[in-house]
Amino acid sequence: MKTKICGISDSETLKYLTKHTNSPGYIGFIVNYQKSKRFVEYHKLKELLKVDKNNSKYVAVLVQPDENILKKIKDLPFDYYQIYDCNLAELKFIKKIIIGKL
Repeated sequence: MKTKICGISDSETLKYLTKHTNSPGYIGFIVNYQKSKRFVEYHKLKELLKVDKNNSKYVAVLVQPDENILKKIKDLPFDYYQIYDCNLAELKFIKKIIIGKL
């Protein structure tokens, strides 16, 4: 079984998690939901993602992402995208932007 810890917003916590002997399988970052107290501004997110993942995978947590944010984050070192509140057509659009094809 793997674990996911979500809402990481500071490098000290992130380094602790990634270097831990029982590091989580997945570490999530709130990318575009500003209402969350765990939301991470883009410039800070870029710096956080420079921390070595070691054995963890990085997850972009997105709520109804628009084209602008998708284009900004598509080249960041995320391993997974966790999407909320999107219909099938929106998911296909997201996939097209992130992957570049359907």
